[in-house]
Amino acid sequence: MASGFQRPIEMSPAFADERWALLQRVAASPAFQKSNRLRELLLYVGERSLRSPETPIREHEIGVEVFGRPETYDTSQDTLVRVHASQLRKKLQQHFTEDGLGEPLLIEMPKGSYSLVFRPREAEVEPQLVVLPSPPGRSRWWAVLIALSVVMTLACGLLLVQNFSLRRRAEFGLGAQPSIDAFWRQIFGNGRHNYIVAADANLVVFEDAIKGHVSLSDYQAKAFERIARERIADVEKRALILNLLRPYTGMADTNIARRISLVSAANGMQTEVVFARDLTVNQVSDHNAILLGSRRANPWVGLFEDRLNFQTVFEEAPKQAWFQNRAPKAGEQATYHGRWGRMSYCRVAFLPNPKGTGSVLLISGTDVQSTEAGGEFVTKEEWVRQLRPLMGVEEGQPLPYFEVLLQGELVSQSIPRFRISAWRRY
Repeated sequence: MASGFQRPIEMSPAFADERWALLQRVAASPAFQKSNRLRELLLYVGERSLRSPETPIREHEIGVEVFGRPETYDTSQDTLVRVHASQLRKKLQQHFTEDGLGEPLLIEMPKGSYSLVFRPREAEVEPQLVVLPSPPGRSRWWAVLIALSVVMTLACGLLLVQNFSLRRRAEFGLGAQPSIDAFWRQIFGNGRHNYIVAADANLVVFEDAIKGHVSLSDYQAKAFERIARERIADVEKRALILNLLRPYTGMADTNIARRISLVSAANGMQTEVVFARDLTVNQVSDHNAILLGSRRANPWVGLFEDRLNFQTVFEEAPKQAWFQNRAPKAGEQATYHGRWGRMSYCRVAFLPNPKGTGSVLLISGTDVQSTEAGGEFVTKEEWVRQLRPLMGVEEGQPLPYFEVLLQGELVSQSIPRFRISAWRRY
């Protein structure tokens, strides 16, 4: 069922302060990237707690406003709100011990209440570094010894990193992988520089606020202030949204970048992870690039949408994304819609770069989980091996350019399994 909490936030001086800004940062954090409902619950109870701190928030109210339950629903029979509130408490604790460790304010939801509490983080005593004076006449020798020690430490560190990479290969199933190695050498082994381009998670927050899409040209020009002036009338809300528009990517992209970096390192090739907002036209046109995320979170994907059969479609009201099949074949669907909390889709496309001098790999899902499934698809031997017979390619031959649509089944907000739903060979 679609969420009932869809109305825009009306800013007021009562809570246009650091607490509301903190709430927005938490909602956009990795801990809440995989659950739209928990994020909506957080923003709803946060707004209510700041706007009317003296008024208790009732379970029935949340069920109707956030989860779309009818006014007549019985809270004694329906535990949805209580279950999500328990999950929200855990997510808040997780955030402030990980990504939000540097936040001076904490947000908590005390047990037995649905209101949020904002409190200062207790100061932590930092250990003091005591510097002992050097013996007279020995400062030069001490400097030499320290320099040698640093060099030896760095050398040992490099060896540890190499051993660590080998262990991580085994951990992620990257041991014997001839199909994976051949595929990534085909992408990266052409003498061009290799970029992994992480999505811009806060761009999605901005696009939600303006109720529209940011074009690639505006994104390159970083024309966010102009767009905000044109699309957000409320001055306070505009300032808040622009303040939140700082570079940030999610854990899903981080995990994919890690997997791809391990595979490329195992094949003696280097990759550079860059943020989508920092990429240039020359980098994506002249070199090899792996673009992570949908066009909404990574506008560079828009350079290739017209060349693809499975194209991303977004709707603003209600918010949803799906893939349009431009030329359905027998047995295929014309559109591929996910079902919230149950099923999602990811498009993996291997194409030449705009100048034909390098390779581009697109991994774009309808949500965070499906994008992460796409990353697993291109870094696991069992899946890349399946591509060869699918594309009619013998072992040892290079893979053609292709498009694959993956269908993932969600269980407990993760994707334990997925399958190839449709494909194209170019």
